[in-house]
Amino acid sequence: MANECGDIEMVGRKEILKDWRIQLLIFSLIVLGIIPLVVMGLHFGMDFSGGTMIYLQLEKSVDPQTMDTMVSILQARLNGFGLKDISVRPIGNKYIMVSISGVSNSSLSTIKDVLSKQGRFEGIIDGQIALTGKDIIQVKTDPQSGYGWSPSLQQWRVPFDLSGPGAAHFAKVAEGKCKKVEGQIKCDKIYMFIDRPKNAAVLVPPSIFEKEKYMYMVPNNPRSGYISISDLEKNSLDKIIEATSVNNTLIKELKSDNISTVIVPQNSTYNITMLKKAGFNVVVKPKVGDYWLWDALGLKSVLDLTPGVTSGEPVPSAVIQGYAPTLDDAKKEMTKMVVILRSGKLPVKLSIATTMHVSPTLGKKFLGWAEWMGIIAWLTVGLIVYLRYRRLKLSAFIMANNLSEIIIILGIAALIKWEIDLAGLAGIIAAVGTGVDHMIVISDEILSGGLRKKEEVSLIGKVKKAFNIIFAAAATTTAAMLPLITLGFGMMKGFAITTLIGLGVGVLIVRPAFARIIEEFI
Repeated sequence: MANECGDIEMVGRKEILKDWRIQLLIFSLIVLGIIPLVVMGLHFGMDFSGGTMIYLQLEKSVDPQTMDTMVSILQARLNGFGLKDISVRPIGNKYIMVSISGVSNSSLSTIKDVLSKQGRFEGIIDGQIALTGKDIIQVKTDPQSGYGWSPSLQQWRVPFDLSGPGAAHFAKVAEGKCKKVEGQIKCDKIYMFIDRPKNAAVLVPPSIFEKEKYMYMVPNNPRSGYISISDLEKNSLDKIIEATSVNNTLIKELKSDNISTVIVPQNSTYNITMLKKAGFNVVVKPKVGDYWLWDALGLKSVLDLTPGVTSGEPVPSAVIQGYAPTLDDAKKEMTKMVVILRSGKLPVKLSIATTMHVSPTLGKKFLGWAEWMGIIAWLTVGLIVYLRYRRLKLSAFIMANNLSEIIIILGIAALIKWEIDLAGLAGIIAAVGTGVDHMIVISDEILSGGLRKKEEVSLIGKVKKAFNIIFAAAATTTAAMLPLITLGFGMMKGFAITTLIGLGVGVLIVRPAFARIIEEFI
């Protein structure tokens, strides 16, 4: 008789493998968990792999559609550098967080420069706008088209094609700009700007004014010809004022010209407070290139027109070029120009609010600590569960199901290439903690009043009651997490997504299988 009972119990335990809940758990563990982890591996965020976080502040608050456009353009700009481990996330309606892993300090400086630019391109001839970024349909990067750097001239060139309307407008503005003077053909110049300030005045101290009264078209290259400050003022469509100090007379002059922005050099002696009190937006500009005025006005290139482009016939292509003493410098400048011209203009100006760096070495150490703490925490939970029930088999089932839940969550993260950062790790911990709670609820309900299947209906009722509690708790957690996803609160979005993935895995896969297991074995 005893043998017959043992055989029946053995058959029952074999039958459990045919239960769809157990089969779903095994399938998920292998296909969604183990295989992705082995084949694809986990992707760790900057918190563990090291990198840089750049917080960008928008000039004003924007609606969700504009924010999506901003994020898309910045993502395109970063993709232009060939970066892989990047993340661009909106934070509220006025900030954007950019995370970049594995980039050198020199490249980071170039990236920050590109990110902080609005990217508004303009080409101006004789005080008239002849080209804008909207006119560019293709930026060429092959040497056959003229892209590259000339070591003899120390010049870089980035050619681009124009749209039909853009070429027609350029032809109209450029028509007749080459004239014969004393037997020689003299042509006007085209001034090309990125983010030229509008309604602005540039205050120039006498020392800078004297040095930059005449500037080479290609800095440090006397063979390139020159431009004067008056030429630059005419074609920048802004005012350039030599001033020793700020006084009431100057302020009255600025207001009479409807100036809204005043640009001053860094470390100048101008009374910035007085300008701000007068209602002007004051921009302090450091000297980055060879000429401070070029940096202040966003001038990137000055080229002589040729007779062929001044005939009035549409020209399908144009070029922007600049000076670079070395090939490395040229590559940086060409990359910046290509990225900006290709990605287009940002709808709203932005600036870099702050930059944070995470050491790769520290990140690896932190990851190692996190792994050990995870193992210790998992074992501690197992010990507490055992002390509660004093049933080794039940505790082992709870911890084994908990481990399978962790493997499936990590496998899904590997499958969708979700980066595990601090927020994601917190989400996994929250999901796993919730899973243990749910399994304790199920165990308590089934164990209440004795644990033998004397009354099948009663046992089913207890499981249903347990799952009612679990589904209610899951619905509450989901409701709490959804705002974090839809409103896009930066790193909290990663926490919410990871928590919901874990919750879904637990409620739909692991909990039903656990209930079936302890019905049979406990």
